Amino acid sequence: MRTPDDPAVTQSVLPRSRPIQSSDLPLVTRVTDQLEVAHATAARLREVGAKVVIVEEPIDRDHTSFCATHPAQLAARSCSRCSASICPGCIADARGEPLCSSCGTKREARLRSTRLRQLFVLLIFVAFLYKVWDHLKTDAEQVQGTAPITIGIMQFAPKADMAAQIIRQLNRAPGDSDPGPSLRNIAEWYNSEYSRYTGDKDRRFRVETRGPFTVNVSPPTLRNDTDSWFQAMFRAWQYPRYFKQLAQDHGISTDKYTVKVYVVYGGMSPDMASHSRGSKKGRVATAFISLDERNPGYPLVTIAHEIGHALGAYDTYDPETSHARHPEGFVEPFADPLYPQRFAELMAVDIPIGPNLEQEIAHLDQLRVGHRSASGMGWIPPEQAELFYTPPAIAPEEKLNPLPNEAGAETD
Repeated sequence: MRTPDDPAVTQSVLPRSRPIQSSDLPLVTRVTDQLEVAHATAARLREVGAKVVIVEEPIDRDHTSFCATHPAQLAARSCSRCSASICPGCIADARGEPLCSSCGTKREARLRSTRLRQLFVLLIFVAFLYKVWDHLKTDAEQVQGTAPITIGIMQFAPKADMAAQIIRQLNRAPGDSDPGPSLRNIAEWYNSEYSRYTGDKDRRFRVETRGPFTVNVSPPTLRNDTDSWFQAMFRAWQYPRYFKQLAQDHGISTDKYTVKVYVVYGGMSPDMASHSRGSKKGRVATAFISLDERNPGYPLVTIAHEIGHALGAYDTYDPETSHARHPEGFVEPFADPLYPQRFAELMAVDIPIGPNLEQEIAHLDQLRVGHRSASGMGWIPPEQAELFYTPPAIAPEEKLNPLPNEAGAETD
């Protein structure tokens, strides 16, 4: 406590060059446990013009009326964490939060630690995005450039069904006397179609078959209508991972293949192919083949179709009717007459032979890659595909022929 007669106060606080103002006088705080004496002292001081405020402390000393950090300051609030008495200065130091000095320091330390962790996570995320971008760039260059594309076809079948006719047919060796269609024809067909669009005679596509391996395949469910977005994303990750692990269990490293195709034999339903899937993400495809299939050309077009998805092509058929969409689902969309078509389009699968009528192919010679699919796989620019599907211009002589509703019209 300092009083006006203190020399230090007189020299440093009270100015000598002008009249003394009340604001120049020091603030004196005295603590006493004698309330009557305090009131008597306050009365005498007020008689001589002093401004006196008496503040009574509560009986509970843990909740003092003075700031715990600045004892000369009256408390304005309690710390929101430790309940200590704090003054407006403490609140200002804590950036507007009702915190004492100790709790404010701890909070700042935690904030700094949190920011450092967030910065570290951000750096990891940026590095991850760079790796993903680099992978996608390399993957796109490999598929859309001129680099060789290796397609690994890994086959799995139940042990009891290894002798099924369709498995034997699709796995014919090159020297077999029966020249029927087999899995090795897929590379020949893709190379032929690629050359037709690009003029490149190099054998860019190569197919390597592995298996069939005896295993009962039970893949996880790919999707449910009730799935949340997170569940759908998790299933989309889990599904190809199951097949990759299945291949690794049989000593196959799938990383060496540009496109990974998993062929699953099983079941007796003719609709097995509808469960097949192909995805550009990861360049992976699954093809389900019925054991009672009698047309080996149908499994081949199913596998080629899913490979097309893995290379970036999209379906060119109507999902509701399963019929080819015009014009992109037709190899010859402006043929006259339009039906029957000579070929099936890769991403539409069947041959349109009439309105709402299609025919299943028997061999790959009946299959072609349409311009829209060739564009999706990067063989031709999108502009070239759009130009192909632009209807031909009307000939001058057609413009001279009157329209049917004008033929009988009379002129004045």
